[in-house]
Amino acid sequence: MTRLILLFVIFFYTISTANAQESFIGDINYQLLEKYVDLALKNYPKRKMYKASELSAKAKIGVAKATYLDAFTASYNYSPNNAARYNTANPYTLNGIQFGIYFNIGILFRTPALVRQAKEEHNEKFYQAQEYDILLKSEVKKTYYEYLRESADLRVKAQTYIDNKAASDGLRYKFEKGEVSLDDYTKAKTLTSYANSERLLAELNLLKAKEELEALIGEELKNVK
Repeated sequence: MTRLILLFVIFFYTISTANAQESFIGDINYQLLEKYVDLALKNYPKRKMYKASELSAKAKIGVAKATYLDAFTASYNYSPNNAARYNTANPYTLNGIQFGIYFNIGILFRTPALVRQAKEEHNEKFYQAQEYDILLKSEVKKTYYEYLRESADLRVKAQTYIDNKAASDGLRYKFEKGEVSLDDYTKAKTLTSYANSERLLAELNLLKAKEELEALIGEELKNVK
């Protein structure tokens, strides 16, 4: 009879632990998950870095296009009307105001290449930012799923500990009445102690998953509704 009781405790513990493998798919809140993804895209520092790099590259396109204006230089010369008609320094100078436009063909031919280069740099930064967005979204989702798994695992192991402690306390009562041996009672206590260790480890894993998710989204989970 004593052996049957102990075997029941061990069997009960094994079945309870096996339940930790049950599905947590039903716990997934896809609307909340999208909020987590949006927060990560908004708050995560490395994503901001990629976005700033992309915007900087885009601004360089405008700077490169403005180089076209450098090919043209305007100038003017003013000579009072009462000045001498003949200027020994520049015999082509006339009285009044003279305007001139100078054209640098070298800059004009070089500028299209600079614009193309700036556009390619922008494309590179744009695609890098897009790639990182994809990776960040995937990381948020994986971390969220891991958080749910750890949460489900903790629920099962917490219940396993409670059930095993109840069974162990029952054996203690029988042991005190002399109905079970010390060896049987000790084995039951060992199983309960192991179940408690598993529960504490599950708590730790859940906290780690929670912190990782909060680090990605830049908010405490309790503040996201």
